[in-house]
Amino acid sequence: MKMKRYLFVLLCTIALIASACGNANSEHTELTSGAPVEAAFSFTPTEPAVGEAITFSVKVTQEGKPVDDAKEVKFEWWKDGQEQHVTIPAALTSDGVYTAQQTIDESGSYFVYYHVTARDFHNMQKTPFTVKGSGDEHAAHGTPAADAGAAHQHGAGGENGQHAASGVDFHFMPADEIKASTPAPVTVHLMKDNQAFAEASVKFEFWQGNEEKHTFIDASESKPGQYESSISFPTAGSYQVKVHVEKGDVHDHKEFPLTVK
Repeated sequence: MKMKRYLFVLLCTIALIASACGNANSEHTELTSGAPVEAAFSFTPTEPAVGEAITFSVKVTQEGKPVDDAKEVKFEWWKDGQEQHVTIPAALTSDGVYTAQQTIDESGSYFVYYHVTARDFHNMQKTPFTVKGSGDEHAAHGTPAADAGAAHQHGAGGENGQHAASGVDFHFMPADEIKASTPAPVTVHLMKDNQAFAEASVKFEFWQGNEEKHTFIDASESKPGQYESSISFPTAGSYQVKVHVEKGDVHDHKEFPLTVK
């Protein structure tokens, strides 16, 4: 009788453990859902004036639910035709909504990119806007087209971007910290006409200083417009990384600085 009672208790314990494991696996599956992360951008006021605070906002969701654990959200803005870019971090202000404020002191035509990195996805999109001058008059240039703009590059600090004559936007994103002789992920996001530039042939070329020998690494497309590779840089120091892109009539490349510790 005691043996039967012992077996009954043992079986109940095993069932409880199995149920707990099942729930844990279910929760893990939900957290690591492969559904894409969506981003909806807006800004207010829609016709800002010089010296007026502009609030950039992006609502981040996955399967209709707010994403409050994004790894990084930021806004990158620049004046049409200028090389200087400004990147500002965004803060979570409500369910899935990330915002940042910026004051611009010069009227004219501008662009802003949002960058959302969350749950193994990277979202970005370019939006034009106009800053009015004094007297509530519109800037002379008007609002630029979303794919307008001359070649430009924004400063170092984890992510670099360039808009090429081919119309392709390069957003180079190496790992936050890269150590010598240690494989590190290197990623570039390519956009053209505000759409992911997919199914291209992409290579990373890197070298130090005036080295004649350059190393080439093929990149693979992990998501539409997102190309990745793992690179082991042999020594610490400053490198140049050139991203080569080929697809149809597009044969382009852009160069980015990189520091290896």
